[in-house]
Amino acid sequence: MVSKSTATAFRAASRTPSVRARAGWLTAAAVVLVAFNLRLGISSAAALLDALRTGLGFGDGVAALLPTLPALCFAAAGAGTGALARRLGAERTVLLAVAALAAGLGIRAVPATWALLAGTVLGMSGLALCNVLLPTLVRAHFPGRIALVTGAYTTALSLGAAFASAAAVPVAGALGSPSLGLAVWALPAAVAAVVWASVRPPRPPAVVGPARTVSPWAMARTRLGALVTAYFGLQALNAYAVTGWLPSLLSGQGMSEGAAGGVLAVAQAVGVPVSYAVLAAARDPRRLRATFAAVSLAMLAGFGGLLVAPVALPLVWAVLVGAGLCSFPLVLTVIAGSGGSAAETTALSTLSQSAGYLLAALGPLAVGLLHGATGGWGVPMAVLVGTAAAQLAVGMALTRR
Repeated sequence: MVSKSTATAFRAASRTPSVRARAGWLTAAAVVLVAFNLRLGISSAAALLDALRTGLGFGDGVAALLPTLPALCFAAAGAGTGALARRLGAERTVLLAVAALAAGLGIRAVPATWALLAGTVLGMSGLALCNVLLPTLVRAHFPGRIALVTGAYTTALSLGAAFASAAAVPVAGALGSPSLGLAVWALPAAVAAVVWASVRPPRPPAVVGPARTVSPWAMARTRLGALVTAYFGLQALNAYAVTGWLPSLLSGQGMSEGAAGGVLAVAQAVGVPVSYAVLAAARDPRRLRATFAAVSLAMLAGFGGLLVAPVALPLVWAVLVGAGLCSFPLVLTVIAGSGGSAAETTALSTLSQSAGYLLAALGPLAVGLLHGATGGWGVPMAVLVGTAAAQLAVGMALTRR
């Protein structure tokens, strides 16, 4: 006869797989929901940049700084992510980060330039923490499904960016204020924070830094660390430059603000199906080099089209640029699958994203300043064609072996 205590233990053990499965699905949903919010504040600001400039009355300097701030915050705040995560735990750090994002976006409701900049700094600092930690959390919670979960959360990121680009102008018009049109994106961030609050570390706990802490700067002295950082920085430079200025470029050529935001939305939405094809190809090491080449060549071709004839075939250029933006999930997959431990993955992620985003900040800033100095888009786009060519070269070096 089975004792009561033994039967109770057996029932508890039999429930464990289903409980773990539900926890896994909840964590995956939380990761995807957080990722959906990671570009809402950036894309909406790009689509509303001209309206904000008119309404708040700021000049070329602030106009160049606003799309540059996300990359600067990613570089500055991202450098301290590993230390903060070791102190609080990765899951709690992401909760703090999403709360900061929601608060920062909410501050931008105040119709003043200082509120726009302060809210952007706070919100983007929260995004920086999420950017660094999501690859580590994917590795810790889903060690056997890194490519699958990375694909899911980068898809959510692309969908969020496309949705914000397309909806920002109509939403701001309905609310009667571009400032309120920015602040409304604090609501999905608040929802993400509530859902993420239920995420717990896996068992055994996900340790961001073991007893032997891995320094990001030690990773910088390795070939992998240097090339991943260079590639990450160049793809981010190109992505933030085109995301921050594409609507302004097209509206400057006579396209309406709503239509220009729609073209940016197409570029970001294209990344959804293409990213799955890219990640599927990247699972085969024999195809990795060709995959890196394909996404970089697409970005190069899209930038070339925007340089030569920006409004002749805007949707064609948007599709090419959107395919080029898939270099982001591609390099994230390389980061998440690299290193012998979660600590090494975090070190590589911290290095590539802090130093990489510092390089990336030059993109939107240089585009804004060059446009202001020349009064046109030819010189800025010629520079971006050069950075796209550099991204291709680094990608070929990274995948040489």
